[in-house]
Amino acid sequence: MTTANKTSLLLLKKDYELLLDHLKKSTPELMYDQHLQQAQLEKINGASILGTEEFPNSVSRLYSTVIIRDTVNRINLEYKLVPPGDADEHDGSISALSLFGLALMGLQEGESFTWQLSGRKKYYAVVAVRNNAFV
Repeated sequence: MTTANKTSLLLLKKDYELLLDHLKKSTPELMYDQHLQQAQLEKINGASILGTEEFPNSVSRLYSTVIIRDTVNRINLEYKLVPPGDADEHDGSISALSLFGLALMGLQEGESFTWQLSGRKKYYAVVAVRNNAFV
């Protein structure tokens, strides 16, 4: 995954710890691809880590609802980032520790990113990030 219009990835401290722990413990089979796992680790290690009080409300984190637009097909998709045990594809909640969930963490409105899996590229723009409250 690559992002555009971004100076530095922002992560909430408790989300950073959860993501880093997951990526360090996961085997490549769980991440599907060792190179992708390494890229995600590099992305997270390069992030700016902020506490709850400094963290902007416009940045995605655990329990955020993120609305993205497929810029080629011109459709909006909505996902809620949740812990793995709470994921339910029927209500649009995805694990923040899934491949796509990890890609959505730390994004802000207006950013664009490219997602590639199985040789296919998809192009997305972040339309909105909704955060009701810090959990």
